[in-house]
Amino acid sequence: MEEIFREYQETKSQELRDKLVEANLHLAEILARKYIGRGIDYDDLYQIASYGLVLAVDRFDPEKGVKFVTYATPTIIGEIKKYFRDTMWSLKVPRRMKEISIKILGAKERLQEALGRVPTVADLAEHLELSEEDILEALESGRAFTTFSLDQESDQFDDNDAYSYEKYLGDEEEGYSIFENSEVLERVINKLTPTEKEIMRKRFLHEISQKEVAEALGISQMTVSRIEKAMKEKFRNEYNR
Repeated sequence: MEEIFREYQETKSQELRDKLVEANLHLAEILARKYIGRGIDYDDLYQIASYGLVLAVDRFDPEKGVKFVTYATPTIIGEIKKYFRDTMWSLKVPRRMKEISIKILGAKERLQEALGRVPTVADLAEHLELSEEDILEALESGRAFTTFSLDQESDQFDDNDAYSYEKYLGDEEEGYSIFENSEVLERVINKLTPTEKEIMRKRFLHEISQKEVAEALGISQMTVSRIEKAMKEKFRNEYNR
């Protein structure tokens, strides 16, 4: 694959580009599916993820010593999040405030882990090199990401403002961070055989039954079941390392 990337860097051949994109479409499928159920159809998510994959193929430099999956994963996720940022806000919010709100989500998580407590507005401002006014305005703008009923009782919220803002900001799906870990994803995929990759695509992405997969591949259903269990174990072992 690296040789194909080097050749593409030199020739910019459309044929090679298509080949590289098609060979890595499974990555776009996996990452797009992590955002299902958040208000955007899977077909749209897959289209955006595929666009991110194309950008990654165009920008990837094999000479820098980074694996393509490691490079492509944040590029694809970035395009998906950008799409959410631009289309899913319930009220009109300035782009700068949207961008700061997204940064605050990550900063709060990092700071809470480092400080051992919920970060204050001052902590966030210092970490992001912004004014406290910018942080407060962005937190308030974050309420526009999802609207709440006017009938919602106030006693459903905590007294601590830092926690209250969490109620207004989009929540990450539990376990999603596993799939953002491109290193884990890369190591497991690289160890799969062509048959295992095909079974993974059909079973976990397209949700085809074991019987149908077995018939499509010309093997027994028992073999599909055994391979599926082995793959799950590989993911589990790699994640727990």
